[in-house]
Amino acid sequence: MRNTLFFFALAFFLAFAACTSETKDNDQPDWKHNDNTVRVRLSADVTSLNPFLVRGSWDRTAYELLFQYPMDFDRKTLELLPQTVKAPPTVEEISDGPYKGGQRYTYEFYDEAVWDDGRPVTGHDVEFSLKTIFNPNLPTQGFANFLELIREVQVDAQNPKKFSILTDRHYLLADAAIGNITILPAHIYDPEGLTKDISFKEMRDANPDKLAGNKKLKKFAEAFASPKYGREVVSGSGPYKLTDWIDQQRIVFTKKENWWGDKLAAQNPMLHAYPDTIVMIPIKDQTAAMTALKGEQVDVLTEVDSKLFVDERDKGFLNKTYDFQTPPRPAFFYIAMQNRNPKLADKRVRNALARIIDVDEIIRDLYNGLGTRTVGPFPPTQKYYHKGLEPIKMDLAKAKELLAEAGWTDTNNNGTVDKNINGKLTEMELEFFYTPGLTFGENLTELFKNNAKKVGINIKRTKVESNVLRTKLRNGDYELAPWGAGLPAGIPDDPKPMFHTGGANPNGGNYTRFGNAQSDALIEAIRNEMDEAKRNDLYRQFQEIIYEEQPMIFLFVALNRVIVHKRFDAVYTMMTPGVDLQHLKLK
Repeated sequence: MRNTLFFFALAFFLAFAACTSETKDNDQPDWKHNDNTVRVRLSADVTSLNPFLVRGSWDRTAYELLFQYPMDFDRKTLELLPQTVKAPPTVEEISDGPYKGGQRYTYEFYDEAVWDDGRPVTGHDVEFSLKTIFNPNLPTQGFANFLELIREVQVDAQNPKKFSILTDRHYLLADAAIGNITILPAHIYDPEGLTKDISFKEMRDANPDKLAGNKKLKKFAEAFASPKYGREVVSGSGPYKLTDWIDQQRIVFTKKENWWGDKLAAQNPMLHAYPDTIVMIPIKDQTAAMTALKGEQVDVLTEVDSKLFVDERDKGFLNKTYDFQTPPRPAFFYIAMQNRNPKLADKRVRNALARIIDVDEIIRDLYNGLGTRTVGPFPPTQKYYHKGLEPIKMDLAKAKELLAEAGWTDTNNNGTVDKNINGKLTEMELEFFYTPGLTFGENLTELFKNNAKKVGINIKRTKVESNVLRTKLRNGDYELAPWGAGLPAGIPDDPKPMFHTGGANPNGGNYTRFGNAQSDALIEAIRNEMDEAKRNDLYRQFQEIIYEEQPMIFLFVALNRVIVHKRFDAVYTMMTPGVDLQHLKLK
């Protein structure tokens, strides 16, 4: 049934695209389309356009067409620049009072910045957005982790476009975290004014349990988390509006007429938005996506299977129509292990599993060489990457030895090692989830299964759709799974969301459920140390703990595989999805 829907959707889009193609001028290349519509293939469905409740890998790419930030990262230089504000913030040290040792960040929105209904974007909207993030009844802990230093928002009574954010401490990512807050219109997302009577300061000062019981905040959270605000009511200050969304077929974003940012784009490139229309088409299957590309039914293809990408690029047939690019990707690939599962709780077992695969061979043969090996969660390009830690080599004999040390031996001679856990003989059988249609994941799990059998571990491979797998990872409802984690582009790493025990829950980002008092203390020290040399030393200490504990099997930092139609000038970037969609400029 799913395949039928997919091919129906693809056929529908082919017809739709054919109907909208423009007549070619004799001077133009013989391309199927010459319009200013960008057709983007999605490798996974968009699940929500609510910026604070995103779950799918493409959700952020989609909602950034609608919403904006005070400051955003230039996709080419990775510099943090003003987007909706007139200038970078003025930053003042706070020398007394309850926030002594903190800082005051003051911004002012452009006078022209307005919401879709013409109402101005103000500091009150910033305060509302922060109140939403810190509402204890919403699953927004992942955002709150980066913003917990913020204690108060002060809006200028005479000029509500001017506002200050007050912190109670320094934080290595403070500039980016504070400046890059998604702004929501309070009057649209809280039409009943349920959050109006409590300030952000009062929320931060309140007892957490009492705050969670606030009836108005609970009522707001129930409404905000409903599908209405992820699909039906999606209104921001950005250049595009949602005009069509048909599941498994397409999502269409259309440039707003008389958008406020167009008046300022000449002086602020962060407000450029060139395409008239951006159409996102879900095509999960890699071969089907490449077929659509060959038929010029899509203009942008990212996250292309590495073998398909290299094969098609080297054939040269498509090079007259498309540019093939491999920008660095701010992500590393790994095999997640549920550390609190009784079979995986012992670090010796996890270290054994790390020794049953040859990662260098995987990069070469399964990923066509488009990756660089890493021994931990930080990319080798960072100054604080621990070069003294040797990449773990495949060693089946050592893996067997580690398993035996952890008490896993084949006592019943059935070929699978076992152990008595809580009075019950437990076979070392592990379920390995993977996403269908992704060749790399399919090949990786098969290789892992075959090698694991050689050391007495039985692996069951199970297909799971990517969005379902993400939910299982969040809930800790898995044993093994191939996954990827985003890395910061142009700023230092903050390991808290991924490794702190405070995030080891369905609302957090610690999917492996790793952590202890020592690692938590190091994470907090890293976040608060402003001296770069001292912080780099802390990073290396943290990597040593991760290396010893092996909460996950670290694979490599990947290069992206991006294909873009030549009728557009493109800005390729480290940031997802590898090309700046809003800056695709028709030649």
